[in-house]
Amino acid sequence: RVRLARRETEEYVNPVTAAVSQLLPSSTSLEIDWSKAKAAKVSPSEALDRLEAGLRAKEWFVTGDILPELFADEFLFEDPDVRIEGVEAYATGVSRLFDSGSRAQIINATLAETDLAGIAAIVTVTWRLSGRVNIGPLRLELKPYVVYTDLHLRDSDSLVVYQVDRFSIPSWDILLSAVAPWLPFLAPPAPPVEEAAAP
Repeated sequence: RVRLARRETEEYVNPVTAAVSQLLPSSTSLEIDWSKAKAAKVSPSEALDRLEAGLRAKEWFVTGDILPELFADEFLFEDPDVRIEGVEAYATGVSRLFDSGSRAQIINATLAETDLAGIAAIVTVTWRLSGRVNIGPLRLELKPYVVYTDLHLRDSDSLVVYQVDRFSIPSWDILLSAVAPWLPFLAPPAPPVEEAAAP
């Protein structure tokens, strides 16, 4: 577990990912106004619209350049490898991990009702990740793959309080594809967004 400021933490499930995290850059060039007032409560469909617009403009899944007004202070992020408490810790971690040429190309964003206590709805964003990660002095190329991101909207204020990412390929495939892309048993790269989004 890595403890950060403002009671924010990172917990790594995968020991390989935990080791790699120690090689990430220690600083970030993010310039975000964390004191910005939270956005007003809106309907789930309006929350979907503003999240999708922000993601298409800022691609914060790889840049970390989030819109803090759309996130709850109690925000929690999880994927198969890491658990992060706090939106500032999440944004900083993303910014440190990916290089500036990485892309989070949105394929689609949908809204689903839920019976989870305190959650108004879940926005699921399907997107294609491509680019490089910053590992020490290296810039390892990532094989493009698809990510399914579930954003849980809190009922009381429409803010994102929980995010969980699911990958189209296993974590071991992502890692091996970066260091030994010639291995014959690896999954093929995700197609360009135009093909992925086709009916």
